[in-house]
Amino acid sequence: MFIGWIRKNSFSIDLEEFSSHVFIDKTLVTKTFEQNNSLCFGAYEQNKLVAFISATELEQTILINNFYYTNEIDDDIKKRIIKLLLNNLDTAIKPILVMSTKDEKEILIEFDFNEYAKFKKAMYTGGAVFNFSNATAKSISNENFIPILTSIDHKAFNENRVEYIKNNLLKQSSLILSTEFGYQHSYAINKSYIKISPWVMQSGAFSDAEKILRGIIYHRGLKKIFAFIPSDVEEITNLYESYKFDLSNEYSLMYLNSKPSIDLDMVYAF
Repeated sequence: MFIGWIRKNSFSIDLEEFSSHVFIDKTLVTKTFEQNNSLCFGAYEQNKLVAFISATELEQTILINNFYYTNEIDDDIKKRIIKLLLNNLDTAIKPILVMSTKDEKEILIEFDFNEYAKFKKAMYTGGAVFNFSNATAKSISNENFIPILTSIDHKAFNENRVEYIKNNLLKQSSLILSTEFGYQHSYAINKSYIKISPWVMQSGAFSDAEKILRGIIYHRGLKKIFAFIPSDVEEITNLYESYKFDLSNEYSLMYLNSKPSIDLDMVYAF
């Protein structure tokens, strides 16, 4: 087993093979690698990529935005690749954030991570019935979304994440729905799955949030749609459940170093 920096020369081939065994956001992995491969690490078994982790540095925080591994990878390998990433980060200054499963949470605690908030993975596989008019469609198709994204997102996360969203998340499959009170970005992970990330609304803008959720189901509802949502914000969880999203899978937003300041009441999808 070799654990270290990603092999640059064979990365595209390695990633293609890896993605045939593991459900990954391949475009996000690729864009992260292209922008700063010094924070991309992998584990290789017999020259095959079997685990991948990466981070990106934002204005006020560092985000571990990819952590994937095959089913055969044990906790020791996970710990080694996390440790390697942390050793190459300036861990003494900025908060480091990562969305983790229940099993990953226990490993991260060993590295002194703390839980910021509990999250659920909301999954839509069909079943919601509602009317969607042309008037509703027009009300959430604000083309001037960048100023809205810039102001609303900053209120929620207390940092400028615009360049990260534009450079790492926006892609050909992106669908952006917005009103004056918030925006939602979604994109295709593959032919079957759509991810909502991020989705931020002004506090109290429930009616606009509902219109936007109806909009993504209308546009994307023939595929599976998922999002990571804060478990303890009842208004948000109730909205998803009312449109037949399953909220059974538990996650945690973990942080290392100082505690960041995020307004979870505004975060309809992380």
